Amino acid sequence: MQWTTFTPDGLRLVVIRQQDGWSVVCGEGAGVQHELLDVALIEAIRKEIDFAGHSMRIDYAAWARELADQIQRDDLGPDGPPFASSG
Repeated sequence: MQWTTFTPDGLRLVVIRQQDGWSVVCGEGAGVQHELLDVALIEAIRKEIDFAGHSMRIDYAAWARELADQIQRDDLGPDGPPFASSG
C-alpha cells in the first residue's frame, strides 16, 4: 500500500508499506527503509532538509509519530491486523 502526503514545510512524502517494514521518500531525496514507520519518516526528512535549521520551528518527532499512527491505523483497517490471532 502507498500513501502520499506533505511535511509541514511542504515537501512531498511517499510512504510505502513493505512486507518487512516501511519505505519513505521525502522530496527528491533517496528512499529510507526501516521496520518502524516513525523512524523511517524522520530519517527521510533529515536526509532532505537542513534539519538543524528547521528543527527549532517544527517538532518533527511529534509530527512523525502522529503521521505514523494515522498511516498505521489506515494500513490495519477498521478490523485490525489482517492475520490477527484470537488466541
